[in-house]
Amino acid sequence: MTKEAIFETLLATNPSLHGSSSRQWQLGKDVMRWLFTNVISGQRTLETGCGYSTIVFALKGARHTVISPVIEEHQRVRQWCDVNGIDLSNLDFKVARSEEVLPTLALEPLDLVLIDGWHAFPAPLLDWFFTAKKLVVDGHVIVDDTHIKAVRILRDFLEAEQGRWELVARFKQTDIFRKISRDVFIGECHTQPWGAKPYISIQDRFGSLRLGSLFRTKLVALLKLVPPLYSAFKAARYWISTKDQER
Repeated sequence: MTKEAIFETLLATNPSLHGSSSRQWQLGKDVMRWLFTNVISGQRTLETGCGYSTIVFALKGARHTVISPVIEEHQRVRQWCDVNGIDLSNLDFKVARSEEVLPTLALEPLDLVLIDGWHAFPAPLLDWFFTAKKLVVDGHVIVDDTHIKAVRILRDFLEAEQGRWELVARFKQTDIFRKISRDVFIGECHTQPWGAKPYISIQDRFGSLRLGSLFRTKLVALLKLVPPLYSAFKAARYWISTKDQER
């Protein structure tokens, strides 16, 4: 089969690479197509996490490093590639946690980095920090699962760092940035574009309107006597808390 046919088979068959869970953790199909279109044979690439994207990197002939502590994922990727005739000679499987292996890993300059491993804070930021300097100018970093708060922080930082990072594609839960400067970031916390303004939550902005606990209790009791007003009060509190979570 051609590479295009194998790629379409991957998307169509939806193989289970992450165990018995009914939910698969692969990139969105639109992001997969971006990868398939833009990765070039011989490029030096790295990803944290392992799955469908690993197969695409192998299929396109990238010199690829894949870092994941789950050996079963590596084995399933190998098996799928073997069955479908995909050469794995250019892949380097690292069975390790990225935050443990990246600080000491001897990396050659990278053309593309995919951050899609452990999503708990501060893992996505560490994955970026330890690979960003190795990424060549005009190289790309893909940040996946931007709906998760720890990942969103990284995405928002990169988007604010104009002059160093350029947003080239935005998908539903994935952003792709191009490195446009040798400097991955500059300045101090108060001079960086992302950190120049202190974080003030919506609740902080309305801090002057906060009520003492005793008065608040009495107010709630009074509002409960008028159900429409109490419903509006609850809706306003929910809206404020939701807006803070979205930041």
